[in-house]
Parts: sequence; structure tokens; C-alpha cells
Amino acid sequence: MKFNKKRMVAALAAVCTITVMGTVTAIAGGKITGLFSSTSRDEMVHSKAELIQLAERQMGTTPKIVDTFSNGISFNEGSITKVEGRDENQNPLITYPELYAGYGENNRVGLDIHENQDMIPQGSSTVIKHEVYQDITLEAHEDDYLFLPPDAKPSEEDSKLEEEGKLMISYGSSEEERKVYRYVNWSENGMEYTLSSSDDLSCDDLIGMAKEVIDVK
Repeated sequence: MKFNKKRMVAALAAVCTITVMGTVTAIAGGKITGLFSSTSRDEMVHSKAELIQLAERQMGTTPKIVDTFSNGISFNEGSITKVEGRDENQNPLITYPELYAGYGENNRVGLDIHENQDMIPQGSSTVIKHEVYQDITLEAHEDDYLFLPPDAKPSEEDSKLEEEGKLMISYGSSEEERKVYRYVNWSENGMEYTLSSSDDLSCDDLIGMAKEVIDVK
């Protein structure tokens, strides 16, 4: 299973907490069982320039961000959030800042960027397609995703699918919701990029958009 925090539009309420469960690993005597972050609408900025300034101050880097993709999907809003990797007792084992940029109506496409974290395992989810572009390897994935309210519990069937790596479960939505989640990830200059969508965009569409991010000077 790909161990990767995935931010989805459905979970972006006034204030929300997102939990993604995945492969566990031993870290400082504990095991990371989920990645958590919270976002407030008041923290969102609505210009690419302002988001880059926030990244430079809070992340110490200038990430690559597209204003408008060639398919017409434009920057909508973004933020810098703190991500915590916690163990099964909710004890934080690692924290790091992550940039989120939403594109298009209702943030139909998301771009997440954070510094490479060696302590977070990447796992081995199924790669639908991969391509090398400018010496950078792009990997496209497709996951079935279940969103649940914060206090909800998955069914035995869904829990089994999660254990088998066939379902990703996240908490923080207002109601139960199922989506097919496609994303492309790559590494560049010590940063991890993930371009994602649960809309009708194909993996090929996302790969094309990822190349435009890479081309940013």
C-alpha cells in the first residue's frame, strides 16, 4: 500500500482532520500508523505568488507551482499545513510542513509538495503507468478510497480490503463517500510532488500536467 497523505476536496471543511492509514514502520521505538493534518478556510491563500512566499518562509524552499495548466485548469487556493505522523496511541513521531495547491472548480486537482521524509515508508502500491521525463520518473497510481466521518468505523469487509491493500481509508469527511483516486508522484531536488484528482481526469491527463509542473523555471 502506498503510504501517502492524500488531500481530497470532500474533506476540506471549515476545519478538518485527515487520517490515512497504511504500511507501518518502526521509528524511534514506535510505529507510524497514520498521517494527520488540519486545514482552516481562514488559512487559505488565493494567489500563487502568496503561496510561494508562504512556502519560502515556512518550508525554506521555492517549490514549483503552475498558475494555469495548458488544459485551462487554474490555481484556485492553497495553504501550508503541518503534517504529523502518529503511532496507534496518537503520539506524534514526526512532523513536517506540506504545501497544498488546489486547481479548478471545487479543487478538482490537488498538488501536494513536501520535503522528502526518510522515516515515512513509501510502500509499493500498484503503478498503473510510469514514464521518465527530463530524467525524472513519474509514477501514476489509481486507488479506491473510502472517506468516513471522524468517529466512524469501517465495516469488516472494508477493513479487510484495507489490510489487503485494495482500499485506502481516510477520516474527516461529513459523510461516508467512496471515490476512485488517481495520482502521479515524483521526486525532484529533495522534494516529493503528488498531483492528484478524483475527477474524470485520467492517469495520462495527470502525467501531462505533472510535466508542466516539472517545466516550471
